[in-house]
Amino acid sequence: MKKKIGILVSVMFVLLLLSVRMWSLPPVHFAFTTDILEIIDEDYQIEVMYYTSWKSAFSVRLGYYRTIENPPNEEGLEVYADGDRHWELGGRWRLFLLDRAPNMLFVGAGFDNRPQDNTITPLGEVGFNLVFKPIILSVVGFGGYEIYVYESDNNRFVTGIELRAGVGF
Repeated sequence: MKKKIGILVSVMFVLLLLSVRMWSLPPVHFAFTTDILEIIDEDYQIEVMYYTSWKSAFSVRLGYYRTIENPPNEEGLEVYADGDRHWELGGRWRLFLLDRAPNMLFVGAGFDNRPQDNTITPLGEVGFNLVFKPIILSVVGFGGYEIYVYESDNNRFVTGIELRAGVGF
């Protein structure tokens, strides 16, 4: 079964590569997006992305969270004590591999910082964007290493998936 899924994904990827130019997706210069999965968890975040060139983009994120990122327990969401919310500031740089930014497959690097938790998380990401101007839809997978500035015993790996939606112009 795993071989069949691998072959199917490979064939779809090759067909995607062959059809990129046929899509003729529209370019945008700025985008505002948010993560739909975080809204479901009652967390809020906005990402402002500026397309710096034909193949790359830079973004800044600002979030207001009631849950801990990728909690270490396997039981699901872990909420901050007393219903507190913590701020997060982050940044990303993305390189679009198949088509002009912000379309199609991209890889990226960046960081997230939650000052109230005294953490910074350098991370990498891979994702897929589609632009139906003015709508932008994205799927992003990320992984990083959360570093606690004052308590290095709590450092850990974090991973996750984002389903982003927003507008571009």
